Parts: sequence; structure tokens; C-alpha cells
Amino acid sequence: MEFEAYLKSQSQHEGTDPEGRFIKNAFCIEERVVLPASYWRYFDWLLDRYVIDVDRYWADCDKDRGDMTFSENAMRWVYQDMLDRKEAGDPLPDFLGRL
Repeated sequence: MEFEAYLKSQSQHEGTDPEGRFIKNAFCIEERVVLPASYWRYFDWLLDRYVIDVDRYWADCDKDRGDMTFSENAMRWVYQDMLDRKEAGDPLPDFLGRL
């Protein structure tokens, strides 16, 4: 809940509104993950174009979170994916503009 409050406190631009989705964590328990809407849009874009084992992706993300919340680490993972694709020269969605 603290992370969601943090997101809401940030300056609001298109795509930054916090959006929550229930995701299975590493223990297969549905947990609410809150990310900026643009991050979910990017993740949905990935799912439309690539074969991703979604349950494993989120379980691995949850296992890797350390002291972070699931939402905080999910945001880090999605952002890192964007950076890795940019660095590798892989396609990125048009709606991201220039990173």
C-alpha cells in the first residue's frame, strides 16, 4: 500500500496512473501488484509478441525481490526489460517513443 501511495504522490502524466492487477506470487498466491499504467501496457505488449511463461516470470520476480515489495520489484523488472531490449537493439513498442 505504501508503494501505491508513493506512485499516486508523483507528478501525474499520461500513463503514470497506478494500476493494480492480481498476480500469482512465488507461493502461487494472488497478490496485488501496482505499477504505472504504462508499465502494464508495455508488459501486455511483450505478451502479445513473445512467448513468456507469465506464471514463472512473476514467480521469479517475486523470489528476487529481497527487501522490496512485489510491486517495487515488478516495476524494476519491467523497466530493466525495456533497457535490455534497447541495448540489444530489439524492437520496442512505438508508444514508448525514444528511450
